[in-house]
Amino acid sequence: MKQSIRDVITGEVTLEHLARRFAEGWKMASIEWFRETANAAPAGPTHILNDHPGLPYGLQVSEAGLVQENPLEATVLLLILEEIIREKRIQEIASDLNLQGFSTRAGTPWGPGDVFDLLPRLIEAGPSLLKSTAWQLRRPATQAKTN
Repeated sequence: MKQSIRDVITGEVTLEHLARRFAEGWKMASIEWFRETANAAPAGPTHILNDHPGLPYGLQVSEAGLVQENPLEATVLLLILEEIIREKRIQEIASDLNLQGFSTRAGTPWGPGDVFDLLPRLIEAGPSLLKSTAWQLRRPATQAKTN
């Protein structure tokens, strides 16, 4: 079973922090970059990647302008789906996401309302999520814990 966390960095990234994570067995999955600018003009395709209003949760726009899966958000959707199958309450799901280090797209902690707001997206994305390799790898663990 894979475990993931999200480090929200409020200061500078240090080599010590990275070395500690590597020593704990973590592997880096992605890096998100941003910078402050004097003008309000979009910074190009990377601006689209980080903030695209109306784009369904779990998707992002690539630098080539194509819609593709956002791996971190897809993981969150899978975790929520897994918890729903286990018949967990929405409050418990939000707490579990926070405990695992995930935050909302806006960078805030998960609340029950945030999870509830994703239910229509889960219904929409459910068929493809259930057919995904990631779900197939998780499924035996999910079934074992619900039986």
